[in-house]
Amino acid sequence: MENFDITFRILAGHMFKKLRFKNLSFKKMTFKNLTIKSRLIFTLSYLVAFLLGMGMIGLFGMSHAIDGLRTVYHDRAIPLSQVGYIESLLLQTRLAVTSALVIPTPEIIKNKTAKVEKNIAEINKTWEEYIETRLTPVEKKLAAKFDADHRKYVTEGLLPAAAALRANKIGEANRILVEKIRPLYLPVGESIDALVLLQVDEAKREYDQEQSRYETIRAILIASIIVALLLAVVFSLMFIRAIFQPLENVVRISRGVAAGDLKQEIEVHPANDEIGQLTEAVREMRDSLVETIGQVRASEANTRALINNLIVGVVSVDEEGAIKTGNPAMEWIFGYSESELIGQNIGFLFPRPEHGQLTDYFKNYQENTKLQVPGKTNEVIGLRKNNATFPLDISVTEMHGQEHRMFVVILRDISERKQAEEQKAILMANLESANEELKSFAYVVSHDLKAPLRAIGALADWLSTDYLDKFDDEGREHMRLLVSRVHRMGNLIDGILQYSRVGRVREAPVEVKVDEVLRDVIDFIAPSPNVTITVEDTLPSIVIEPTRIQQIFQNLLSNAIKYMDKPQCEIRIGCVAEGEHWRFSVSDNGPGIESRHFEKIFQLFQTLAPRDRVESTGVGLTLVKKIVEMYGGNIWVESTPGEGTTFFFTLPKTVAVANSTKGTAA
Repeated sequence: MENFDITFRILAGHMFKKLRFKNLSFKKMTFKNLTIKSRLIFTLSYLVAFLLGMGMIGLFGMSHAIDGLRTVYHDRAIPLSQVGYIESLLLQTRLAVTSALVIPTPEIIKNKTAKVEKNIAEINKTWEEYIETRLTPVEKKLAAKFDADHRKYVTEGLLPAAAALRANKIGEANRILVEKIRPLYLPVGESIDALVLLQVDEAKREYDQEQSRYETIRAILIASIIVALLLAVVFSLMFIRAIFQPLENVVRISRGVAAGDLKQEIEVHPANDEIGQLTEAVREMRDSLVETIGQVRASEANTRALINNLIVGVVSVDEEGAIKTGNPAMEWIFGYSESELIGQNIGFLFPRPEHGQLTDYFKNYQENTKLQVPGKTNEVIGLRKNNATFPLDISVTEMHGQEHRMFVVILRDISERKQAEEQKAILMANLESANEELKSFAYVVSHDLKAPLRAIGALADWLSTDYLDKFDDEGREHMRLLVSRVHRMGNLIDGILQYSRVGRVREAPVEVKVDEVLRDVIDFIAPSPNVTITVEDTLPSIVIEPTRIQQIFQNLLSNAIKYMDKPQCEIRIGCVAEGEHWRFSVSDNGPGIESRHFEKIFQLFQTLAPRDRVESTGVGLTLVKKIVEMYGGNIWVESTPGEGTTFFFTLPKTVAVANSTKGTAA
């Protein structure tokens, strides 16, 4: 560290001498023969060299300061923690022997003697690591004393006491505690305490030394900052005299050009630098402005031609509502020629009360209630020259930069759009009527079709029960098929009703804990003992209709169990976050699905297995898909034939709770 101080002072002195020499040389130079760019490069190079030099000095000093702090940590902080840890283990070992004597049960004696031996081994290991650290002569002397005292404390006290305890010689162990352990612990404790205090003192001394070195580096850096600020002030004064004064003359000329004085004489700066080039550029700009003004006038003519060919009406109006200009489309829309419009109040183009509202708009622009936002389109009623009224869109925008307040009014005839809206309203009414017919159909299916079906089912069950012995094998098979088909038809009707209710019969969306819903679904399904359902992730709470989330899991779990082809059915349920959605998964180890059927299984009444082998309506997955998509989610399947299938579906984390549409459950 002493060598670092000497090196640091020599390097700092050399840098300051070099900078002072450059400063003297800089004063002898002149800027007259340099361009502004060269002057800036020279100045910035000077400042950068100075700052780099100071930065190198600072980095060199800070590097050594960090090395010093690292040395303090390795040489003092680590040994201090090791000594403290040994002191803690000594105290734990003594307490272990004492507690074994207080409650001398076999289990406690076994545990405490094992802890004594473990602590002795840990102390020896930590002590060997401590001895390898950098120790002062005083520390080495204290370490040697502690090592001798500790060896005697272990061999004459702890190990005999542990052996007596294991032999259940409580009296002998108590005698060793009183005559050996307690007296021998005192010099051990004094030695370790002395080592702790010595480590603390050494750590404080080395830290103070590094702190002093850091303050020296900081003082040098602060001095360099002050020097840099002084140099910046000197350079600023030089730039004001050599650059900014000529620039002020260029600014004066530019302002004259901006004010419209395009005929003033412009002298180019004699020096061949950027200021002279700037003056030349100002003169070229003046000449370009003269040409641009002519182009602007031509552009105004083109703009006027464009407005004249617009299919919407465009007029300019003052704050009193008087029309100043208008385009030909106004005549097509209202039937008035331009000469008939100019000077008229724009209100005469609208029937009352529109007339008064629009007139007040221009008189009090800020307090207008009809057209609150400039440029906003509003629907009003227009009045043609032949007194016919028609729907009209109007948009008003204030023109800025005028001596008096002016407005641009854009008017569009929306008669065709209104007719289209009326046709749309008729179509919506027809759609509502069709929806009502669908509800009536659901009622018919629920009551008029299921009632006779239930009667057929009851009669078939009665015949199968009371006349079973009167049927031959073929008759019994026919009765079995009849009962099966009746149940299948009932399930099919129920599936159709469930599918038709989704999106039509609504519950109020509420916050639902998915794990609780899943437990209810599993209890309802009541899977057989060979079915194992595992939830792999924590399931969230979502806002949804409770019945819909139950239908999703009930159909997916029922399908997994229904189509299982293995003795042991394993179903896994997972959930992960994906942006604004939760992605749920239901996996099984069933027969799997070929990729060519991935879309078919979500179609209504579609099944992959014959219905005589697996009883299914083909509605379940279609119902699940409709529910998921109704909430803005997606559902898809991934499968490997022979290994299993995974159904994925997503539901949004936040669902807007809309007004629920109550329906009549069929």
